[in-house]
Order: sequence, then C-alpha cells, then structure tokens
Amino acid sequence: MGKISSWNKDRKEGSLKGRKGIRIAVGVSVVTLLFMCLFLFVILPKVHRPVAGEEETTPEYVAEQTNADADPSGATSADPGSVSPSEETTGEKSSDPGETENSTSSDAEKTDPTEAASTVEETTEPEPEDQYIDIIAVGDNLYHKSLSQSGIKEDGTYDYTPVYRGTKYLISQADIAVINQETPMAGEEYGIQTYPRFNVPQPIGNAMVCAGFDVVSFATNHMLDMGREGLINTAQYWKEKHPGVLVTGISLSQEERDTVPYVECKGKKIAFLNYTYGVNSGNLGRQPYLLNTLNEETVRRDIARAKEECDYVIVLPHWGVEGRSEPTDDQYNMALILADAGADVVIGTHPHVVQKVQWVTGANGHRTLVFYSLGNFISLQDTAAKMLGGMARLRLKIDAQTGELTLDDYRMDYLVTHFLFDPALESFTQMTVIPWESYTRKRAASHGLINWGKKFSYDMLADLIEKNGPVTKEAIEAAQE
Repeated sequence: MGKISSWNKDRKEGSLKGRKGIRIAVGVSVVTLLFMCLFLFVILPKVHRPVAGEEETTPEYVAEQTNADADPSGATSADPGSVSPSEETTGEKSSDPGETENSTSSDAEKTDPTEAASTVEETTEPEPEDQYIDIIAVGDNLYHKSLSQSGIKEDGTYDYTPVYRGTKYLISQADIAVINQETPMAGEEYGIQTYPRFNVPQPIGNAMVCAGFDVVSFATNHMLDMGREGLINTAQYWKEKHPGVLVTGISLSQEERDTVPYVECKGKKIAFLNYTYGVNSGNLGRQPYLLNTLNEETVRRDIARAKEECDYVIVLPHWGVEGRSEPTDDQYNMALILADAGADVVIGTHPHVVQKVQWVTGANGHRTLVFYSLGNFISLQDTAAKMLGGMARLRLKIDAQTGELTLDDYRMDYLVTHFLFDPALESFTQMTVIPWESYTRKRAASHGLINWGKKFSYDMLADLIEKNGPVTKEAIEAAQE
C-alpha cells in the first residue's frame, strides 16, 4: 500500500507541473500573436505611408520588370510569355518597346491609343505560288477477241480492271489522263468482234474510268466498223454511263461538234481536239459531224476557236502508217500545219509503235511539241515493237503573277504490254501493262509472244527504246539546238 500511495503522489505532482507548463506556453503564443498584429496593422503602414506632398514611388527593380512586360501599345500583358496581336497574325515579333516610346510626344504622360495601334505591324498576305497541272496520255486501247473475253466472269458480269492494275497508280496521280479508244463499243447486240472489224464490250469503259482516265479520244480508222449506229451507240454509252469523262473526236449532233471539247482544271481550260486520217469501212453519209476527220481547213478553224475559248490547246491526231517507227511525210507536214495554227502540243496515235518526240516550228514562228506516236497502250498484236508503248507526260505551269499557262516540263515514259500464252489451249491470260522501269528480264522471259513462236526479249525492247531517240525535255532540246 505504501508503494502505491507514493506512486499516486508523484503522478499528482507531475500532472500539476504539466498543466502549469501548458498555461505558460499558451500565454507566450497569445502575446506573440498580438505583437504580430500590432506590427502588421499599426506600425508597418505608418513606416511606408508617404509624406504629405510627395508622390508615391515604385521600387526601381519593380519598375524595370513592369516596363519589360508592358505591351508596345501601352496595355499591360497578363502573361509575360503571351503573344502580341501582331505576332498572332503574322508570326513575327512586334516592334521594340523602346522604339514605341521614342515615337510618342515627350509632353504626353499617356500613349494615345491611335498612335499605339499604328506601331503594330500590318498583316501581310503570303506571296502567291505557281500552280501546276499534270497531264498524261497513252496510246491505243486495242482489244482483240481474247482480251475482250478475258473480262467475262462465270456469272456473266465483266471485270477488266486487271488490265489497268499495273499503271493505275500513274494514271490516277495525274490531274488529267488521256487514252485513245481504238475501236467502237457498239453494245451487246453487235457481239464481240475482232480484226479487221472490231466491237468490244462497253463495260471496258468502267475499268478505264476506274483506272483514272478523264479524256477518251475516239476518232480512229475503226470507228465505223459497226457502221454509224455503232458509233452513235458508243457515244451514247459514254454520255449516259460516264458523263464526267470528256469524249472527243465523235459527236451526236452538229451543235455538239461545234462545241470546243475541253477540261477545266485549277481554273484553266485545256482543249483536246481529236481527228482521224480516215476510216477502214463505212461512210458518214449526211452526218459528217459524227466523226472528226483530219484536214487543214478543219483543224485551222477548230484550233482558232479553241484558242479563243481555252487557255491551252492539245491536238490528238490519228495518223501515220501502222508498224512504221519513223513518221511519214504526211505526219511531218500536218505537224507544221498544226504548229502554224497554234496548237500547243500534238500527241499522235495509230502506228501501233512508238515514234520520236520533237519540237516543230510553224511558218509564223509558233513552236509546238509533237509526240508523233505513243504506240499501243495494250493489244495482242504479234511483234515486240507493238508491245512497247509510250506515256506522254506534261507539266503545265500557272504563273502566280500573270496567270499565264505554259509548258514547264515534259517527257515520254515507256510501257510494256505483257501477257501469257498457252499454245495447247491457244489462250492468252494475265494481260496487263507494266511500266518499263519496273519490267525485268525474268518477266520478259515468260512473255506470251515467246510461247506463241514470235521473237521477243528484254534486249529487243531496250534496243527499240535506244533507237527511238531522246524522250526527256533536256535531251530533246539539246538534240535540236
């Protein structure tokens, strides 16, 4: 019991001492808080209150910081890193604050708002840039019977897209793509017909449009193979099924014939005039407007009208002699007439083989670029030369300052018609067109002409290309200097 009483006594004394310490600490805290309030609200204001008659001043380092953040127009920036109105508009920094201060009156205490506004840089429009129109053109789209039949599926529908698969990426890249349709598309009632009088399925047109062609020329020697009705059916098919494609060379009325065929691109009108030297069979009777024929009077009249209405004139003549790699005298003479009449570019078809590219100068000094023949785009003809086609490539420039449309660059690339042939079945398969730059010796060794018993090789094509002469702008112009 003694021990327990002693422990209780000690605990009581300790408790009394602890409470006394707490009272002392609280008292000190209260006194400290009262002193701080006295200092902040009574003593400090008296120390910093300006003497009567004196202006309130700002510490020097604060004034410097304020000037650095001030907007040149006199308004204070809310954020030191913010962009002035002139910077947001032009992307350039605004004028130096010191310059703004120097431009104001020394007697004025405040900056006049109109003067401040005048110091902000005016918004400047970006310099206009030249624009370009890329045009490509290919040769004869010549469907023989096996090629026409290749697109017929088991369910009776048609699919000719594989024919254009190898070049679609080139065709679709152009602003305007042109192809020569060698034969009529008279309709199913005429059946599939082949050499010497052709008729091909109209659904071929679907594949041509899918590939990216915008202009189809029809004035060829085969266009009356199925008579005038076959030509009319062809024109009606394109008008009804593909009204967005420009059909040139054939017309359904005199009014249509007298209308300049053109494509408008990037605000410029480019005319495409198409003619044929003649036809293999049939006649136009009392409907001469159905088919454009190539003669000096007609082309001069049409080109003159086109130059009045359009910014650029391209002529597509079907001319020359089949299988001949050198242009004929008639081609040379007509090229001079076309140049003299004002044609800007001439792109020929019909010979089924490629011919050279050159500049021709008319009697009046007008210069015209002439692709004499692009050969075949695709066919099942039986020589290596007729497997090689050309793709004319033009780049027209729209001058940003004057709006003038001129030829900026040009060349001719080569294409190869490729297919396989099974002599046992006498059947052609896998018909397509491949750019020469992608064509290989290995692929050439499998060409159907070889199994067909014809002469064909990669080297033969390379020799034909070399013999055809220069096909780039630099090389052509150097050769004619």
